[in-house]
Amino acid sequence: MGKTGGSSKGISRREVLGHSLAAGVTVAAMPESMLAATGPAQPGSRYRIHPSIGIARMGNADPSTYFIGPEVPGYGPLGDPSIPAGLSSSYGTAAPPYKAGGLVRPQAARFRVWEYRQLTPGGPWTPVQEITAATAGVSAISWQVHLANKKASFHKFEGPAGERFPGAPYRNASVADRRSLEIDFGPRTISGINQSPVSFDHASGGPGQACPLNYNGDPVISYLGQLRTDTGGRLLVLGGKGRSSYQAAVQPDLPTYANNDGWFDDASDGPVTATVTLQNGATVAVDGAWVLCTPPDFAPRVRAAITMYNLLYDQAVRSLPVPADNSLYQSGGPLARIKQLKSDYTAGQDYEFPNTLPDFNTEIYPVLKAAYEFYWVTALVNRKHASLMDPALGDPSPSSLKDRQGVFIYLRPPLGINSPSGPRTMPHLLGDDPYVGQEPDGTRKLTLTHLQYGLLRRWADGNFIAASPGTPPAPPPLPPPQITPEGLDRAALENCVGGGFFPGIEASWQIRNPLLFSEPFRINLNAMSQYLGTDGNPEGGRIGAGHFSRQMALPWQADFNDCRNEGDYGWWPSQRPDDALPYYGAPARLDWARADTKYPGGQGTTTHEDMLNNWWKYAFLVQSSEQIIETERSPSIP
Repeated sequence: MGKTGGSSKGISRREVLGHSLAAGVTVAAMPESMLAATGPAQPGSRYRIHPSIGIARMGNADPSTYFIGPEVPGYGPLGDPSIPAGLSSSYGTAAPPYKAGGLVRPQAARFRVWEYRQLTPGGPWTPVQEITAATAGVSAISWQVHLANKKASFHKFEGPAGERFPGAPYRNASVADRRSLEIDFGPRTISGINQSPVSFDHASGGPGQACPLNYNGDPVISYLGQLRTDTGGRLLVLGGKGRSSYQAAVQPDLPTYANNDGWFDDASDGPVTATVTLQNGATVAVDGAWVLCTPPDFAPRVRAAITMYNLLYDQAVRSLPVPADNSLYQSGGPLARIKQLKSDYTAGQDYEFPNTLPDFNTEIYPVLKAAYEFYWVTALVNRKHASLMDPALGDPSPSSLKDRQGVFIYLRPPLGINSPSGPRTMPHLLGDDPYVGQEPDGTRKLTLTHLQYGLLRRWADGNFIAASPGTPPAPPPLPPPQITPEGLDRAALENCVGGGFFPGIEASWQIRNPLLFSEPFRINLNAMSQYLGTDGNPEGGRIGAGHFSRQMALPWQADFNDCRNEGDYGWWPSQRPDDALPYYGAPARLDWARADTKYPGGQGTTTHEDMLNNWWKYAFLVQSSEQIIETERSPSIP
């Protein structure tokens, strides 16, 4: 049975290793031409928050045990470099471990302010330095965040309903007061260094807060997360505890993967804004950001077939204008490739990037490696995927043509693209609308992005920059970690799922709508909702707190349970593993969500209720030599 209702669902060279380090990081060194521009913060500068979309992940351990999510492309959590060496502190510690006292540690999203200047009169805006509480010329940095959960008051999730045709009926349709179904304690503000938590909770909410109550008058969900600051006054956002609950005196059933009336959970999302006050008393505007507070990533070492960074990079190339006044996109800038790709993009052609030479190390190898590493998270992948690491695939010569094309013919083309004949069955993952037979294969099953597919097509023909000499075929080791504004954006997004959206893990299909973005990777905080209501017209009003989490499953554990493979197809094993090696050198992979004996209902596989009660007990998958294996699994499940 699938998600239609039961309890089963059944780059750059810096990005490719993705290991976790506990070492500190440095702010990226600037070219000599920029060094003269540093100094006290200037009132005429532009100020922007990075990452533009931050990711906090739920954890039921004490919030003080949090770790900070990835901030450098290719690396895992680095820990907090502002803590002096040798200081004993749980503040921002590295991960792994991902648990404390057997409970899942929350992942914090850290936000920073960057100053951009015009280095020549009328020139492009160039990032010159991070602004902290210690920056000369800065008097204060004040942050505001608004988190909310509006799942119970929103439309039911029914695949693409609301995107391509009118939305589905409402959840809890009999409740007239829709606001009474929302969890919204209002915005919170924090400033200064090393500030104690400011919580999103019922106890501190004002008169305008919304908080569903249970049968005895207590809040169903009383906490959505908290704000902190670090030693530089940077913002830290922690999400909820992974809690789900209900209003009735007796627990209601959980019949579906996504739409369970009477239930609530503590996922959330919302805008992040800041005000920088200079020492002359002036305040300067800061371009805002967004935070998504999502379920844990239990296989943080393994990338999705399509990451959210892949998705939004493709969106930038095909659907959004390149910011003309931002030096990051100009020749020599770290995002200049977007402008190059956009100039070559020919929509709807068999070769959509006919003149582009993809770089094997940064644009081809990451796709192959992601497919190869799915071996560690799902038994759907066998040892045949080891052929994706064949050094011949990095060779553009005619002698390797058969090898390259032998891979490419397995790739499912995006909608609207003709492809060579062949199996076209990969990725073996389900898509945006998997259960409607009349939908095309590229909708029912996951496809790579147009950009990924287009570059791989050029690669298959031999039109690409060869792999680096001496790498068989892995690119060179990661360089020392450096904090950069564009790197912060990427590091957050490359650890998220970019499809299929049924509904997704961190966000659903609303995240890919270009009308919600002010520029690549940055959500427009004043955008108007693009969700189609039940009348088929876009909903009125501006997007706000809870906009991206409201589409997701309710409660989240029901869909997380059903996100295991269905027959020959999977969902998101890079976040929610299907199968894993229980220890190094184990002879076989086992069901990741297995019971040590039996679950309460007598079955060996989980129901929605089993996942709700046990989600935090399952293992995190980490690197151990050349294998990825389970660690930190609870000693007894259930």
